[in-house]
Amino acid sequence: MRSVLKLEVDKNTTIPFDYQYHLASMIYNSLNTGDLEYAKKLHAYQKYKFFTFSWLDIPKRTIVQNKGIKSTDGVVYLQLSSPNTEFLTVFLEGLFKEPVLKIGNFDAYPMEIRIEEEPSSFSVLKTISPICLRTRENVDGKLVGRDLLPNHSKFYENLKDNLKKKYESYYNKECNMNFELEILSAEAKRMQIKDTFVRCSNLIFSVSGDYDFIKFGYECGFGEKNSMGFGMVAEKK
Repeated sequence: MRSVLKLEVDKNTTIPFDYQYHLASMIYNSLNTGDLEYAKKLHAYQKYKFFTFSWLDIPKRTIVQNKGIKSTDGVVYLQLSSPNTEFLTVFLEGLFKEPVLKIGNFDAYPMEIRIEEEPSSFSVLKTISPICLRTRENVDGKLVGRDLLPNHSKFYENLKDNLKKKYESYYNKECNMNFELEILSAEAKRMQIKDTFVRCSNLIFSVSGDYDFIKFGYECGFGEKNSMGFGMVAEKK
């Protein structure tokens, strides 16, 4: 299930470049308002959260050097997605109760909310928030964490393995499905989440394989840190 939010912001507001943490905090605040017990349960579950969200889509904008982005018409868009309809239901209930969204140092006001239909098939996908993957490698006898980009041999293996683990955790059954992908273009990004820097990838890639498996990735995100705004994809049109 996926929702698209059209939001109004002050045209004079400078939206910082690294705003994903603030978006994640806003989402949890709305969940707290919608259903506090549900929000506590979701936050307490350490393994996977089973939701993701996009970067802000700012169609008309100017860049404020070294500071951020301004929306010249005061309109931005945000997408949220989850295989769990309760997640979006609680989030939207929170919006109706408290319609001012606090995103870091600025406010956003919902102008329009729509629920999107899921595609009946998948062929080419693009990231609308970058894919994050990590692995642990032995360096001088010590295991060291490393961010994975598509030029690393383990990127494809870890991407599929991560999705299988999330599927099995969510549905509590073994996943015997698979998918194949071919990366058509890739752009490396370096994002800051609070005091941590993450190397990740914006991708356009073709997919084939089990529809339900790909749809699960479409709903909850590909790769890691989905609930911090990584791994959301849309159809490439």
